[in-house]
Amino acid sequence: MALERPPRRIPVLAVAVGVIVVATVVGLVVLWPPAVVDDRPAPAPLLPATITSVEPLPEDDMGGAQATVGFEVTGGDLAGRTEVVDTQLEGMPDLSVGDEVLVARAGEADETLYIADFQRSSPLAWLVALFVGVVLLVGRWHGVRSLLGLGLSLLLVTRFIVPGILAGQPPALVALVGAVAVMLTTLYLTHGVSPRTTAAVIGTTIALGITVALGVVFVDWAAISGFASEEARFARVVVEGLDVAGLVLAGLIIAALGVLDDVTVAQAATVWALHDTDPRQGPWDLFRSAMSVGRDHIASTVNTLFLAYAGASLTLLVLFSTSGRQIAEIATSELVATELVKTLVGSLGLVAAVPITTALAAVLASRRDDLEVERSRRDRGHRGELPGTGPDAAATTRTQPPAASSGTSELGPST
Repeated sequence: MALERPPRRIPVLAVAVGVIVVATVVGLVVLWPPAVVDDRPAPAPLLPATITSVEPLPEDDMGGAQATVGFEVTGGDLAGRTEVVDTQLEGMPDLSVGDEVLVARAGEADETLYIADFQRSSPLAWLVALFVGVVLLVGRWHGVRSLLGLGLSLLLVTRFIVPGILAGQPPALVALVGAVAVMLTTLYLTHGVSPRTTAAVIGTTIALGITVALGVVFVDWAAISGFASEEARFARVVVEGLDVAGLVLAGLIIAALGVLDDVTVAQAATVWALHDTDPRQGPWDLFRSAMSVGRDHIASTVNTLFLAYAGASLTLLVLFSTSGRQIAEIATSELVATELVKTLVGSLGLVAAVPITTALAAVLASRRDDLEVERSRRDRGHRGELPGTGPDAAATTRTQPPAASSGTSELGPST
């Protein structure tokens, strides 16, 4: 991972990153959940089985489909055992002979078995392998680093955020500290330690802070209790004292981070590419040109954020569409209002991230010396990111007139 020397003329940059890192480390230490020994008896494991026969039965009194299904247990302490049971097919994928399923005991002392789920190890393993292969093929070394960053993100979510919430820590605070830790590790690991990445880090941190502040205000103002969904009510029963409203805010923070870091990295990279094209552009010219790209990015990403939340709540939307209620009543019900708050607050944080990151990156890029610009051009030329701007094009770029102050040529004359 190539290291680029931060500009010495802006020591405040290193100070800002240092403050963020120290605050995050302190937060991780203070909020790290204690080790908990679970003395509850482990549930009986699900057993793998293979379907051997399927005989349809008449529909039940409620009109639900059912069938007599035979299966053979293929693993565990009951391997080799065969069973024939009547099974409700409602909500279950089509059963066919040869399907691999998971069966469970009806009770601790009852040896009666029933079909509990399908075996999905093989398709999921192939999907993961396909994902990793494509990322490595297209991303190469960047792909390796992005996969390492993904692994660290999963580690922080499963070892810090979720256990911290279960341990009774404030969900929003745990999510914020975990999100910043994820952002620091993944951005620097994936994109390298450089002023460009640092601009994205600081821009993401500021925008995340704005998102959290807006989330706190509007979750409280809109009287979002968090109890609208069945899952939330069940979680409150299982986890005593769980702050369900805080859980809503925590989910908003983590979801927003996934969009924010993409936007901030893209904006910083845009500024750097513009400055590589014409190093004589000042901060204001770079900001103006990069914001034209940023506005397009805002438009597409806000829509992406909305569609992500709409897709996650599609079943809910279908249910409400058949209720016969007024649109205003549906929109202000807690189930829908929760998703609206998440979408709009996350979008506001996203919109704020673009000018903040662009302005910071423009100041940093404009203060690079000729050696840094030359090295950046060479690196981009080797990666194929900026055709025609390799070492041989450096002199040509310097002899061209500067970008018009009116901003009519957004990418500069050398493009």
